[in-house]
Amino acid sequence: MDEIEHKSFFRTHKVLSLLPLLALGAAVFWYISRYKTEEYAAQEPVELTFGKPAPAAQSAVIAEQEETRAFSTLDIQGPPEFKSQVTGALKLIWMADRDIFLFIRNQLYIIRNDDKTDFYLEAGQPVAAISNAHAFRSMPWCAGIIAHQAFHSYARFRGVKKNIFTPPPPGAEKVLKVEANPMSIKYTSLDAMLDGERQASEFQVKVMRATGASRAEVKRVAKRAPRDFTTGHDGYYSNNP
Repeated sequence: MDEIEHKSFFRTHKVLSLLPLLALGAAVFWYISRYKTEEYAAQEPVELTFGKPAPAAQSAVIAEQEETRAFSTLDIQGPPEFKSQVTGALKLIWMADRDIFLFIRNQLYIIRNDDKTDFYLEAGQPVAAISNAHAFRSMPWCAGIIAHQAFHSYARFRGVKKNIFTPPPPGAEKVLKVEANPMSIKYTSLDAMLDGERQASEFQVKVMRATGASRAEVKRVAKRAPRDFTTGHDGYYSNNP
């Protein structure tokens, strides 16, 4: 065997000796690639949402916009701490029962911090006046007081045909065609007045329970004497508020 044949023999031998290693490496690579492909295929597809909120965030944005629209027709008047307390109470109602919240919103236009707690009309606008004693007793109590005055508004306008108050949409002209003098719509008897207070108090209790009032607070209203108006009213009154 000459020198050229000798070198060729050794090159061939080296190549043949490497073939098992190459085959093993190829087999390992194929197995890993196949395993990863199956693993990724089993995963849930991921939706990429560039330029818009993820579904959960999007739902939160929609809920916030809906809440803002619902609150937009209510005019809360008073110092910042009163506005904060009333807003918190209204949010409790909103979260507990949307239908109840919308009922209340449709009966009232102004919720005002006053030296008395009562319902009255001012230039034809339904007003729920709330004293500090009732507003700051607790947030669920405040929610119940708002509901109480809203029921009085409902009872008053219920007897006025075609003049039911509906808050105007944001930006709309605030023209209300309702009787401006609250004394023009009178209870026909003491029994009727007491029955109206009973119904308002029952609605108050319903809202208080829904918004997390304490057992003592609920009992205070639910067990009140028929002629006890202090759970829904206080302060000083005039025949022409």
